Amino acid sequence: MVGEVMMDLVQPGIMSRIVDDGVLGLGNGGAGDLHLILVLGLQMIALVLFGGLCGSLNNVFVHLSGQNIGKSSVSERPMTSSSRPSSVSW
Repeated sequence: MVGEVMMDLVQPGIMSRIVDDGVLGLGNGGAGDLHLILVLGLQMIALVLFGGLCGSLNNVFVHLSGQNIGKSSVSERPMTSSSRPSSVSW
């Protein structure tokens, strides 16, 4: 989750560099820099993919831990395969 949030927080800074330096050319005398736009755009795509991977892994770990918690609480109560009600009171 931290990786996903960090990628979301880094992107506005990269976008501002694209606009300020790449489009408006504030850092180099008013001339835009297409190479900078392409490089930063590719970096943003890589960061989006990494953030998506972090978010997906977060979901995997959450579901695995939820399943393990469920297994430990179910293993304390025996399950019966009969259709009649069990004598265990909840």
